Amino acid sequence: MARVCCLAAVDPKDTPLLGRALKGAGESGYTLLAALDVAALGRLAPDVLVADIDHLKVDSLEALRQLRFVLPECVIVVYTAGVGSSWSRACHLAGATGVLSKESTESQLTAGLRHALATGCYTDPRFAA
Repeated sequence: MARVCCLAAVDPKDTPLLGRALKGAGESGYTLLAALDVAALGRLAPDVLVADIDHLKVDSLEALRQLRFVLPECVIVVYTAGVGSSWSRACHLAGATGVLSKESTESQLTAGLRHALATGCYTDPRFAA
């Protein structure tokens, strides 16, 4: 049975790149959501969620906490331009399974998604201390 994957609040120019990275990581398709709507995602109940949290109208970390609460089994991967180990640590503590940099190439995104899906945790090396 195919898993349900979502891309949420992703800039349209990044959608093809992330779609290819998901496919490269073994996921067959995805649903595109224009906003990071916690209630809608709760109803959809995706198995994998890649979310751009950089331009939310609410606190990004609180949105991650809410997502983790309504999607306890979901692989939640943050796609961000944030920098530094403190930012990635905060994302993980708020509920992110993985943190991917917007500076990543397709192959780096694919590898990061594969790792997050296989192990339940991934942090892009760009966020290392």
